[in-house]
Amino acid sequence: MKKTFILSIAFFTSIVWHGDAVAGTVVNLNYNDFSSTSGVTLLGVAQQVNGNALQLATQDVKNVAGGVFFSTPVGVSSFNAQFTFQFSNTAGADGMVFVIKNPGSSGTGTGGLGGSGGALGYSSIQKSIGIEFDSCINTDARYNDIDGNHIAIDANGSMISLTQSNVPVLFNGTGVWHAWVDYTGNVLSVSANQNGVKPGTPMLSQDMNIESIVGSSTALVGFTAATGSNTQTTKLLSFRGSSPVPEPSTYLLMGAGAVIAGIAARRKLLSV
Repeated sequence: MKKTFILSIAFFTSIVWHGDAVAGTVVNLNYNDFSSTSGVTLLGVAQQVNGNALQLATQDVKNVAGGVFFSTPVGVSSFNAQFTFQFSNTAGADGMVFVIKNPGSSGTGTGGLGGSGGALGYSSIQKSIGIEFDSCINTDARYNDIDGNHIAIDANGSMISLTQSNVPVLFNGTGVWHAWVDYTGNVLSVSANQNGVKPGTPMLSQDMNIESIVGSSTALVGFTAATGSNTQTTKLLSFRGSSPVPEPSTYLLMGAGAVIAGIAARRKLLSV
């Protein structure tokens, strides 16, 4: 009976650790601004500016990429994200990508980012989803841009977007923009505007299984941006993200039951 009890404990312990490895730690990320960069990793040319913003790319600095990723993984069974950003330079390029990626994935460019120019610092990042806020049209075979001012959904570091939608007001040189990215578990939706009121109907949606694409139940989220032969200043001003805490797995409950049963049986044996 002692051996059975020990095996029950071992089984339960292995289930708990396995559950932690799969589920990860799911938390809310809240940055009303970036006066603090705690929990933030800056990559490439990204830097804190003005004491409260993250600048991912800079006007008049050509062919560079910058990025920021939040250090704490979030759950990808479903989530909601809201952020504000600003592009400066009316004729600038190239834009920004909100990235959801496997914690082990990185691009082939500087600092683990993707390429510069139309690659937006996102290209080549495998096991990932990218939501483009694109301010420049790219016409060669690596891209399928519909125009020079659109939102788009990409996967696995490819710049051939799965779906795109024109944004009638220019991102660049028009002030602060608000964006929303929501995932229900099977549909990813995106909206952006300047009035800060979330639209009742998303501007862009795509059916997908993010957990399958990312290859994990948790992911790192962040942003990438780039300049090419044309440039712009790209700033991230705020970010809020949330995802639900996963329910305990069936195996975890089974493991708890095994431990309780083992304890009860051992106590009965000792009393005899």
